[in-house]
Amino acid sequence: MKKIIYSIIKDRNQYDEYCNKVEHLTDNYRDENNDEIELLSYLIQKFNDEQTDKYLLNLDPVELLLDLLNENKISQKELSKRIGISPQLINDIVKYRREITKNIAYKLSEEFSMKFYAFLKPYEMGKAS
Repeated sequence: MKKIIYSIIKDRNQYDEYCNKVEHLTDNYRDENNDEIELLSYLIQKFNDEQTDKYLLNLDPVELLLDLLNENKISQKELSKRIGISPQLINDIVKYRREITKNIAYKLSEEFSMKFYAFLKPYEMGKAS
């Protein structure tokens, strides 16, 4: 059995190295490389997920909400139906006229499968033009 030595991806260079390795292994596919391909794919996906989380947590809660709406192709009206609040409240939030309350943060976190505190970070009201 082939000994495979890899570690958790810590930076972009290591990520690129592992991506290149997976590409090489799949381009020259052999059955005995299945475990290695699977492990590298897992490590790459884990790194991708962590980077996405870091990006999303660096956004203010309104930017995060807008990004999630766009990414999931959900309208403000559809979101309001899904989480049981008025479309006007969603619009006021995305226009920085109303804050995201704990109750709304919880509903948003449930809807988007995220940690609720991402929606509770302080942000500047009246920011939108």
